[in-house]
This record gives sequence, structure tokens and C-alpha cells, in this order.
Amino acid sequence: MARAKKKKVWIWIVVAAAIALGAAAGAFVYLPKLNAESVYVYSLAEGLSGMSDYYEGSGESSGQITTDKVQPVYISATQTITEIMVEEGQQVKKGDVLLTYDTTLSDIELQRKWLSVEQDKVDLQTAKRELAVINSYVPIYYKPEPTPDPNAEPEKEISDLELEGKDYVVYKGKGDTSLTPLYCWLRSKAMVDELMIEALFYGRGVDSLYVVFQHTEEDSNEGAVTQEFGLKFVKVTSAAVEDENGQLVSPAGTVYRFTYFTPTHGGGGESNIVWNSGYTATEIHSMRVAKQEEIKELEFSIKMGEAEYKIMEKEADDGKVEAQFDGTVVGILDQETAQMEGLPIMKLSGGGGYYVMGSVSELDLSSISVGQKVDVMSWDTGMSYEGTIVEIQPFPQENGNYYYGGSQNVSYYPYKVFIDESAMLQDGYYVSTTLRQEEGEGQRGSLYVNNAFVISEGASTYVYVRGEDGLLVKRRVRLGGMLWGEYSKVVEGITAEDYLAFPYGKEVKEGAPTQEGTWETLYGY
Repeated sequence: MARAKKKKVWIWIVVAAAIALGAAAGAFVYLPKLNAESVYVYSLAEGLSGMSDYYEGSGESSGQITTDKVQPVYISATQTITEIMVEEGQQVKKGDVLLTYDTTLSDIELQRKWLSVEQDKVDLQTAKRELAVINSYVPIYYKPEPTPDPNAEPEKEISDLELEGKDYVVYKGKGDTSLTPLYCWLRSKAMVDELMIEALFYGRGVDSLYVVFQHTEEDSNEGAVTQEFGLKFVKVTSAAVEDENGQLVSPAGTVYRFTYFTPTHGGGGESNIVWNSGYTATEIHSMRVAKQEEIKELEFSIKMGEAEYKIMEKEADDGKVEAQFDGTVVGILDQETAQMEGLPIMKLSGGGGYYVMGSVSELDLSSISVGQKVDVMSWDTGMSYEGTIVEIQPFPQENGNYYYGGSQNVSYYPYKVFIDESAMLQDGYYVSTTLRQEEGEGQRGSLYVNNAFVISEGASTYVYVRGEDGLLVKRRVRLGGMLWGEYSKVVEGITAEDYLAFPYGKEVKEGAPTQEGTWETLYGY
């Protein structure tokens, strides 16, 4: 449902402490909170302070194929073989010509391929920026009506008030949200000035207040309400400012700003919807998944396009294919069959195979070993092959296998996979490598915490957690990689059942009492 955006009008009222105190007897001044208040804590399981059971892939990475003592020769649709220079089973030397061809490939086609890759790169950067915006969205939610307290005193109405000699009377409400404002009768000729605002805030220990002001017929408690308007006040206290000589430039004071809101009188329906971004959590999740898939497809397209461009460059520069090493010619096919079935027209075998470099997170490094089997899938043909890990490097790579702009908090270690020469792979093309799970090991989700809930002290990280007695406990956590630049993987220290404190201020300390927060208290709506 579309929502009309209301223009916000901000009005600043400055109250200097010295002026306020000297202006009139009985002027109200701000007093600090006298009683300790509960600290809000937010559930991990409900998605307020993190994500529970977020499924990660099972060790998937990607890399380019390189060859060693195996040379498959592929013919593209723009090549026509003019002569095959070798026979099946023939021994050849490095540099011998295997076949010659003519090409219809033009410089214009090369330019088009290059431009296509460059456009994909632009689209990728745009998609990543759009994903960052999606990740910033806060979902809309429905705020249920509060349950009435059966022991609470009944709220007064205007008809219950004694108004003689008064300019305003607050008669009901809390003032904490636009749905539960303070209701204040206001004499028609009275002004909402700084003294009235101070009085409204006095003793409440808050920095914001929602107030609905109401005028009645003939300013009578018997008259109907003729006009009402809602104001949200926000209080900002500033310290005294002195110049370099110690002279007072401006005294300490309090600044009030306010904006209008539409009174709802606690009604249900749309008035109880907190709109935030205008999207539901499900819609945000769907947009995020779709954008991530778009990014993945663009990254795939760029890598494939770059590989194809290099092959096209080589084709356009030369009309012959030479042996890259000493070996034996095997598997010669005719051009039509090879192109129709996507097979090499011949192979030169020297007893080698194919290699690809994968990478694994340091968190999963202990789960892989030399000799372990790996599933390898060609991005070009979709064919899958079995590979074997033949080497795991002891040092992390400089550029990790980060997922959608994740963090470099986790190191990634390269490993080399060998695929035997029977596979139909092509040098320079990309494949995916997936570590095989041990038998009985199912897919499992991971726990992620919102970075805003984490405190860093030197090399250590902490959170404040609600303990079994309901009081705050400072707990050390160990974190892994970052997701979307917003969440960090929990390795150790907290579980999905925990409630975490936020925001951090002087009230957040060990032993502080807690109460469970909601989307509204978290985002201040």
C-alpha cells in the first residue's frame, strides 16, 4: 500500500540554563535519571540481534583450469580446419604443428566481446551497491495493541479535569510512542513555550516525548474537542563552550526540536504498522536473495567472458595449433562431430592431466586433507568430474574467497586439485570445486551476530548477554568471517538462545537489570 510522505517541519527552541533559571520563579530544569533503568536485550533466534541457522555452502570455490602434459584442441564455430597435420597415435615434439585453420573472426567481434565484459563489470558494481542498500532496509512490522493492566487506575478524560486558572493539563498517556502519547488539554490562547516543554519532560527521565495537544469548545471541560495536533519533542543538552582564553562563548543549555505526527488514539489497522523501509522481512529477504543471485551470475559472466576473449585473441592472431610438449596424439574426431558434441577434435597426451586451485576457510581447514576427493564442475559445459586434492598450501592467499563483499577477518588457504586427462576440460576456463562431506555429515546452519552488538577491546571481542538471573553478563566471543558487511559468524561464545544488549552506554554493565526489546525499541520508532 502506498504511503503519502509528510513533510517534516523542524523547529528549534534553545533554553539556556542561566536564562531559564532567571526568567521566572518556579521554572523547571532538567534533572538526571534518579533510578536505574532496565537495559534492552534482543533475541538472536528472532533475528533482532543476528541470524540463527543461516546455511552456508559446503566448501565451494572456483578457479581456472590449467593443464599439465595434456593438450585438448577445441575448434570454435568461427574456425574451419584447412588441414590436420598428424595421425592417431603419432608421437610429436614440442612446437610441431597439429592442424591449421581459417577463421572468420573479425576485430569487430573481438571489440564486441571486450565491451560486453566491461558492461558486465559496470553492472556488477551497480548490483553490489544495490545489495548494500537492501541490506540496510529495516522491515515494516505490525505493533499489537498493548495488553491493558487490570490493576491500573482508570485514565481520566477531559470531563474529569479541573481547568480553572490553568493553561494546560496532562490527563493521560505515557508519551513513549506515537501510539501511546501524552494527552494534554491546552487553553486556546496558551503558547507551547520552553517552560511548558520543560514541565512536560520533568521527572520522566527521557530524551523524547510524544504529546497530543487538544483544544475544546470555550476552553471548557464539558466542550467537545475542536482541534488537536501531535508533537514529538526531542531534547539535546549541550555543554558550555569557552574560547582559547577561557572566556564563555555560550552557556550550557538545552535545545528542543519537534516535528508533527498524526494522533491515532491507539487505533488498530494501519496506525499500528511501523513502516520503516516499507518492505516486510520476507520481501527484503527475497530482494536480497535475488540481488545475490544477480551478482553471482554477473561474476560468472565476467570470468567466462574474459576467458573467451583470451581464446578469441589467440584464434585471431594465428592460423595454426602447435604441440605444447612432447607427447602422443589421441582421439582424433571430425570437425562436425567435435563441434556438435562439444568435444576436442584431438588431444595430445603426455601422461598428465588438469589442475585447478580451490580455497578453504581457516575455520574448515582441519576438515580437508591431501587425497580427499573433490567434485569439479565445468562452467562451460556443466559436466562434472572427480578430482583429488594433491596439495594444501601452508600460507593463506592474499585475496580470499569472500562471499558477496564479506570480511577479511577470515583467511582462506589454497589447495590444488588434480583431474585426470580423460576429463573434457579446456585450459583457461573456469570450474567450481566442492569439498565432499563425510558420510553422515548433513548440511548445517551457522549463527551470525549483528556487528553493532559487538564490542572490540584490543584483539578481543565481547558482547553483553542476559544471564540466567536476568542480569547482564559480559561475555567474550570468537568471530569468523563477515556476511554482507553487517554480520559476523559466531565461532564460540554465544548461542541462538541468547539475548544481547544494545545500544552500549553507561547503563550497559555487568549486573544491570534487563528487559526484552522489540523492533520498535531497537530502531526508535
